Amino acid sequence: MKHYKITAKGSVQGVGYRKFTKMQADKRHYLGTVENLANGNVEIWIALPDYSHLGEFLELLWAGNGRMQTHGFEVEIIQEVNFKPKDSKDFRIIT
Repeated sequence: MKHYKITAKGSVQGVGYRKFTKMQADKRHYLGTVENLANGNVEIWIALPDYSHLGEFLELLWAGNGRMQTHGFEVEIIQEVNFKPKDSKDFRIIT
């Protein structure tokens, strides 16, 4: 598994971004979390089978649900030992 911390920037709060992210992750059986940040961004911690899945997932988030406007992503590769949702068995929205 490859572990990432993704920060989505743009109009990503109050438009169903977390729910959309969870739906896309659940369809693909990815593990992790998504939560709103105080600065208006959304933070995603996700475990993917390999690097090739990252581009596909980011494309899905970029396309969005029609209400969201993602202006960019910051992607950080995370060592497994530092992966925030260590005991996660699914993908969760943090409120």
